Amino acid sequence: MRTLTNLDINKSIESRKLIFEENWFDKFDNFTNYLIFIALITSSVLCLKEINPLSSNDRVGYYLFPLVIVFCLYGFYCKFYEKHLKEIKFYIHREEAKQKILEYGKKYNYRISKISDNLVFLNEPINDFSFGNQEKTILVFFKNNTILYTVIKEGVRLNAPVLFSQHFTRRDLKKILQKK
Repeated sequence: MRTLTNLDINKSIESRKLIFEENWFDKFDNFTNYLIFIALITSSVLCLKEINPLSSNDRVGYYLFPLVIVFCLYGFYCKFYEKHLKEIKFYIHREEAKQKILEYGKKYNYRISKISDNLVFLNEPINDFSFGNQEKTILVFFKNNTILYTVIKEGVRLNAPVLFSQHFTRRDLKKILQKK
């Protein structure tokens, strides 16, 4: 699990953003991710300017570079909003909602940690062809009849943003918090 030093649960819930002490590696990681995305976007735009759309040889690049630009913009957006908490409302009792989330974690073999009144961590090992035990963590905060959550991923060198699994997580959490 990614280390969140001095995570302030109450301030995080109030501000709807993770409030913790970032170390120099977290700041360097953010800078590196932004730099990579900006470099890829800039180089794709420059290459796109050089392509002749009427030439049959350049047609692949004409379609490829806009896709790279869109992907990088999406990655930049995901990294920028990684620490912002998304909200899901539910209409069941809070303890029942917490129990359903814990059952969801057990069902999908998450390592459940930090169980408190307002917070649950669901940790899932990731296998992205890297070394070491790395995990993707779903942080679930409870506030009245809503949950606030985010999905963060740890990495050895580069904490790449969670691009698509955050949408699957949202769908799953909405489904399990519906009244039956």
